[in-house]
Amino acid sequence: MNVKNKFKLSSLALASAMAMGAMSMPTVASAEVSSSATLSSMYLWRGQDVSTGKPTLSGDITYKHDSGAYAFGWLSSEGSNSYEADFGVGYAGKMGSVGYDVSYYKYWYPTTNTGGKTGQSFSEAGAEYVIGLTFEPVTFKAFLDATNPIDYTYFTLSGSVGKFGLTYGFHNPKASGKEYSHLDITYSATDKLSFTLSNPMSVGSGKPIDKDPLMMMSYSLPI
Repeated sequence: MNVKNKFKLSSLALASAMAMGAMSMPTVASAEVSSSATLSSMYLWRGQDVSTGKPTLSGDITYKHDSGAYAFGWLSSEGSNSYEADFGVGYAGKMGSVGYDVSYYKYWYPTTNTGGKTGQSFSEAGAEYVIGLTFEPVTFKAFLDATNPIDYTYFTLSGSVGKFGLTYGFHNPKASGKEYSHLDITYSATDKLSFTLSNPMSVGSGKPIDKDPLMMMSYSLPI
């Protein structure tokens, strides 16, 4: 989730459907709080291994209101001496058969793993706008840099069939760097255990950036 979205904005939650009271009682607004924790073999972010092969532990807590509004917090390790914290708000719902989800979040790195440097202050944290549209079983998402709109954009198109999920991502660094894309295939072996094969590619050539694709294993912890 952050510029990093292990979304890992594979790890942001949608709002629940409207809760209805008994027919003899007036409708009452309600909300719910949920949480989860995941142990992964790496921090896989947009076709890249951010944790350089080190296992990561992440967890989140989400507040969802039946109006469609929600808020969340997410925390993840990024190697031996660094971690990331994300905080966001959003609104989700449906218009006919099309689902929508609009959110804003900040991604913050309170510590670093290089040379004893101190981490970011919260005022230095980056931020993204995320716009999602779903027409089952396909979801399109756009991630826009909220701190510098001309810096980059990132788009994903994803869907699932049975135990398999497929995501194509395209990253466009407008200010610097090279465009690239990635294709992720996820297999959910059980409700808790999944495997993701990620193949980063250079745009145009369609060839992998690295010699070997990345493989991540994730396990949902009981909490």
